[in-house]
Amino acid sequence: MNSFNPGTYTNQGYYKSFQPNPINRAWELNDIEVINLLGKADRQLGRLDMYPEYIPNIDMLYKFGQLAMINM
Repeated sequence: MNSFNPGTYTNQGYYKSFQPNPINRAWELNDIEVINLLGKADRQLGRLDMYPEYIPNIDMLYKFGQLAMINM
């Protein structure tokens, strides 16, 4: 991951465009902090995924959450 090159800028005449490199390759993670953060994110996504099973009308909950954020 330390030597990953995301892509290059290519001159297109009047502008430059970004040409990304393919990312479908094996990643080597050497930083334990990054590995721990990925694990925490994975667990939080799992917790979020469980809510629709226990709440009968999840769309109503999302709308209520949006209203609560607007009123803050």
